[in-house]
Amino acid sequence: MPASLLQALVSPATIALVGASNTESKLTARPMRFLRRHGFEGRIYPVNPARDTVLGEKAWPSVKAVPEPVDFAYILLDADPAIEALKDCAAAGVRIVAILADGFAEAGEEGARRQAEVQRIAEETGMLVIGPNSMGVVHTASGFAATTNAAFGAETIGRGRLAVISQSGSVIGTLLSRGAARDIAFSTFVSVGNEAAAGIGEVGEILVDHDGTDGFLLFMETIRNRAALARFAAKAHAAGKPVVAYMIGKSEEGQALSVSHTGALTGSAAAVDALLRSLGIRKAEQLETLLEAPGALAKARLQPGRPKTATVIATTGGGGAMVVDQLSARGVEIAGASTSTKAHFAKQGIPSGHGKLVDVTLAGARYEIMKEAVSTLIRDPETGVLIVAIGSSAQFDPELAVKPIVDAVSEASDDAAPVLAFPLPHAPDSMRLLEAGGVPTFRTVESCAETVAMLMTGAAQSVAPAMPLPAAATALIDALPSGTADEVSSAAIFQTMGLTGPGQTVLAPSEGVPEELPVSFPVVAKLVSPDLPHKTDAGAIKVGIKDRAELIDAIMEMRGSAERYHPGFRLAGILVQELVSGLGEALIGLSRDPVAGPVVTVAMGGVMTEIYRDSAVRPAPVSVDGAREMIREVKGFELLRGFRGRPEGDLEALAETVSTLSRLAADSRIEEAEANPVLIMEKGVGVVMLDALIRT
Repeated sequence: MPASLLQALVSPATIALVGASNTESKLTARPMRFLRRHGFEGRIYPVNPARDTVLGEKAWPSVKAVPEPVDFAYILLDADPAIEALKDCAAAGVRIVAILADGFAEAGEEGARRQAEVQRIAEETGMLVIGPNSMGVVHTASGFAATTNAAFGAETIGRGRLAVISQSGSVIGTLLSRGAARDIAFSTFVSVGNEAAAGIGEVGEILVDHDGTDGFLLFMETIRNRAALARFAAKAHAAGKPVVAYMIGKSEEGQALSVSHTGALTGSAAAVDALLRSLGIRKAEQLETLLEAPGALAKARLQPGRPKTATVIATTGGGGAMVVDQLSARGVEIAGASTSTKAHFAKQGIPSGHGKLVDVTLAGARYEIMKEAVSTLIRDPETGVLIVAIGSSAQFDPELAVKPIVDAVSEASDDAAPVLAFPLPHAPDSMRLLEAGGVPTFRTVESCAETVAMLMTGAAQSVAPAMPLPAAATALIDALPSGTADEVSSAAIFQTMGLTGPGQTVLAPSEGVPEELPVSFPVVAKLVSPDLPHKTDAGAIKVGIKDRAELIDAIMEMRGSAERYHPGFRLAGILVQELVSGLGEALIGLSRDPVAGPVVTVAMGGVMTEIYRDSAVRPAPVSVDGAREMIREVKGFELLRGFRGRPEGDLEALAETVSTLSRLAADSRIEEAEANPVLIMEKGVGVVMLDALIRT
């Protein structure tokens, strides 16, 4: 009976090592050595047509020559021979193949051809192909160490309940060794490399079903298959298994290294962050958080009905203040002890300090007081999550400062607030004691704060369903030429979707200004041209024109300025709009990120947008609720919420407009769409689109 895909990945009955070396010091000899060292009980078939034996075991000339079905093959050959070996594996019916070789997507045109061939073979045969550039797969419980990463040459490998999926092969060894130093062990390591056919999403979907895995660590350089990643994230969320990702490429230098390493596309950090957040994948800013957060999130769950606040109790005032600072910097609301808890503390003679920090420094090294304080706080329904900052007693008196925490948690009811701990001194024994007692513990205050912030925000997915465009909008898009459309054509598409603009008229380039206009002065005049997407830069806009004579002069001046800015520009007309004013301006933009896909951005609008960089980004389309959340993130819009007695702007209408414009993501021909500025009127009056741009 053939192995299931999960079994073939983590505990195959048979493995073929294609290109295994007989020289122990060579990299291609490592998988066989490591499999034997770590007690793999499956059958190993070294494949090497040049030898009769490999490391003392019978060698086989090809995978097809192996006398039984092969569940897993690891190809240890150079690029072109690896492709031939992959074909041999396909003919033999191998379930899963990992490929070590480089020389694929990262190696120019010839490498891209090879990568496409690997993808074709995988698609046509249904094999799960991991790599190229894969350092292999390790499953600790079964001793399956099919890897070339030197870190797995350790005498023993700890067995844990967290899975690592990494686009970098070297990082799996980094996490193994750093985890060991922190008593964090793993269930599985998969190095997916270039992801020619199967990547993080596909592998993650398989591993979610593994009963011995409670959470996932992802090391990412790019996102190649958004749909597969979304399926994996949704499945993990449904199973209650947290997914935490660390992603490089936030800087230009990081992006360049990512591209050169695996031939990866890189996108904007904001767009990728928004995509991961929408999928329910938590993003770690520090490597330490990547190590510590998944296990902590698997243990600590914010109970229904409890507030999304953090209470900090400390046996060290300074240490507690550090935790409070780091939590606050990440947007976590701090709550002190409730009135009822303070009253109970007073009766029990337990000091609680001043302000929101529960400071028991003066009595925190007494078992009875510490246990009573922790027990009371986690019983209190006004406590969301409790963080314990432990001072020097964690290092010298764990029985007094640490054991009471563990005992309080062990005796607590199921609906108690979760407890996390941060010992300030280096106290490995106390950390082990806390972790064994079910209390997630952190080595750094930053990792602790990052993880608590992840716990507070949750992992709810927020991807809005795609919505078809109105037929009238599609018809106008059909008529657009490729490239940047002029403002009038762009605005017409937005108007079919319900966006409105000021009263306006369009004058032909060859006609003069008529004696009577269908709009009232004062007006705004703009040159309509696909060559002038940024009218301010080109001098192609004039505001506050008071009469016909001033309009004539303005048109002449704009045409001269635009000709100097873009010689030979195409003039489609002169747009004359009524001058309207509101309380504020917004930018709403749709773009297609090379990694994250279509994203919508909302920001303060007008000419200052690029200076302030005060914006919010989400994958498109976005729901009205999602748009409201975006608007809350833009600090400048606080001015329109009645700040210091100012009139309130119609931010609800703005949210509806953001959601409406984001629907343009449904038409793949649209590369960019932007309404900027969108004038925000008083509450209940709506918004007015003042300028529009679409690029197909």
